Amino acid sequence: MINNDEVMKLNPMLSRMNMSFIEASANRCVVELPLEGSTNHVGTVYAGALFTLAEFPFGLMFMQRFGMENMYPVVGNMEIRFTAPAMTDTRVTLEISDERWNEIEEQTLSKGKYKIVLPIELKDTNGTVVAKTEATYFSVKR
Repeated sequence: MINNDEVMKLNPMLSRMNMSFIEASANRCVVELPLEGSTNHVGTVYAGALFTLAEFPFGLMFMQRFGMENMYPVVGNMEIRFTAPAMTDTRVTLEISDERWNEIEEQTLSKGKYKIVLPIELKDTNGTVVAKTEATYFSVKR
């Protein structure tokens, strides 16, 4: 499992968000964004912080699974729908099976590039979904 310090070295911007990595493996990533320091002008979590919380876990998981020697991830598109105000700490959980990873690797290495579409939900500490995204990532062969 990757630790917070390793993640922050990969992307120092994330360290300024004070996120906690509850779990970070190739198959499951759980990250929590604190309310404190992440609020907007009305006291809810800033939309850009929610977007970042939803966007980066796939890349982290990808690097846990494959490293960056033979292929790398990039985000191509992400649509976000805010469904409720985030007024507490907010958490994202992303899970990807070994079978899906195998498909990503096989398709990327054989075709040079592979499109991955993932639905992602962000929840507050009460379990309320505060945002839903549909993210399109690409796995690209080096």
